[in-house]
Amino acid sequence: MAWIEQILVRYPELAVFLAISLGYLIGGVKIGGFSLGPVTGSLFAGIFIGQVAEVPIAGMAKSFLFLLFPFGIGYSVGPQFLQALKRDGMKPVLLAVVVCVTGLLTAIVVATILGLDPGFAAGLVSGALTESPAMGTATEAINALPLPDADRARFVAHVAVADAVCYVFGAVGVILFCSLVGPKLLGVDLRAEALKLERELGMTRTVPGVASAWRRFEVRAYRIAEGAPIVGTSMTAAEESFPYHRLFVQRLRRRGGIVEDPSKIVFEAGDIVAVSGSREALINVLGPRAEEVEDSDLLDIPVSVADVLVTSRTFANKTVEHLSKESWARSLYLRGITRGGHEISLAPGVTVERGDILRLVGPDSVVSQAAKQIGVIVAPTTTTDFFVLGLATSSAVWSALSSPFR
Repeated sequence: MAWIEQILVRYPELAVFLAISLGYLIGGVKIGGFSLGPVTGSLFAGIFIGQVAEVPIAGMAKSFLFLLFPFGIGYSVGPQFLQALKRDGMKPVLLAVVVCVTGLLTAIVVATILGLDPGFAAGLVSGALTESPAMGTATEAINALPLPDADRARFVAHVAVADAVCYVFGAVGVILFCSLVGPKLLGVDLRAEALKLERELGMTRTVPGVASAWRRFEVRAYRIAEGAPIVGTSMTAAEESFPYHRLFVQRLRRRGGIVEDPSKIVFEAGDIVAVSGSREALINVLGPRAEEVEDSDLLDIPVSVADVLVTSRTFANKTVEHLSKESWARSLYLRGITRGGHEISLAPGVTVERGDILRLVGPDSVVSQAAKQIGVIVAPTTTTDFFVLGLATSSAVWSALSSPFR
C-alpha cells in the first residue's frame, strides 16, 4: 500500500477523480430502495482514500469546489423556491428558522454531553441536517481559530468524517419521520391522501420503469363522406365542433393535390384530411363518423419534440387545462413536465410554474412559435456516467504522470 500512498500524495489530482468515481459507485448502491447518493458516496470515498494517504489539497481548490455545490443547488431549485415563497408567504421562512435553531441547539447539547471537538460538532450539524454548505462555514470558522496548524487541520478533517456518518442518519430520519411518525401525529392516512390528491388532479398511476406501447397523440387521415356534417364548413368551424377533444386539421388532399394550409378552404365531399389529436378522441369521435384511409404522403408532416423552459410570467399559477385553450396552443400537445429535475404526473389540474421544463410535441412550426411565448428551448443532452468518467480520468492522469517521456 506504500506505493499507492506515495502516488496519491505526489499527484493529488488523481485522488480527486478517484474519489468522484468511487463516490458515484457507492452512492448508486440501493438497499431497500434507499441509496446514499453521489454527494454522501463521495464523502465516504474521500474518507477511505484519506485512510490510505494524507493527500494535500490546496485551500483555494477546496473553497472553489465547495462554492460550486451551493451554486448548482441554487441554480436548480431557485425558480421553484421563489415561487413557493411568493405563494406561501412567511411559512417557508418560519420553517427554515425553526429547523436551523432547533438543529443548532440540539447539536450544541449533544456535542457538550459527548465532549465532541469543534470539527465533530460542526460535522454533526451539517450531516444530521443534511446541510452540506455548513461544512464550508465550519471550515472557515475553524481556520480562523487561534490554534496550532496541526489542530486546525485535525478539526477540519473531523468535519468531513462526522458529516459523512451523520448524513446517512439525517436522511433516513427525515424519511422515516415524514412517512411514519408525521402522519400518525396528524392523524392522516398518507397513502389514502396521496391517492385522493391524484384523483383530484386527474392523474393515472403507472408502474415505474415500464413504458407503454400506446401513443397518446397521433395524426390520422380521414375521407369526408357525402352528407358529412362538416361538408360546406371551414376548418375553424369544424375544429370548434369538438371543443373538448382538441382535434386539429393539419393538411388536406383534394383531387390528388395536397393543400398545406386549409384554414381558408371549405370542406367538400371526397376531401381527405389529416387530423391530429389524442388517440382516444380520434378513435371514439371520428372513427364512427368518417372513413380512415392510408395516405403516407399526406401524413408526412414535420413533427418535433422539444423541451421548453418556462420563463414567461404569464404562465405562473395557470393550469394545463387553461393553457391548452390559448390560441397559440392549437395543434400543440404536452407530453411531460419536469420540475426541479423530477418529472411530475400530467393532469388537467396541474399548475405550470416558472422554471418548469415542458416537453411539447406538434408540428415543427407550431412548437417553435409556442416556445417563443413560453420561454427558451433546452438543447438535448446526454446523461454523464460519473463513475466511468472519474475512473477514466484517473487512469488518464496516472498514465500521463507515469509516462517516461513526461
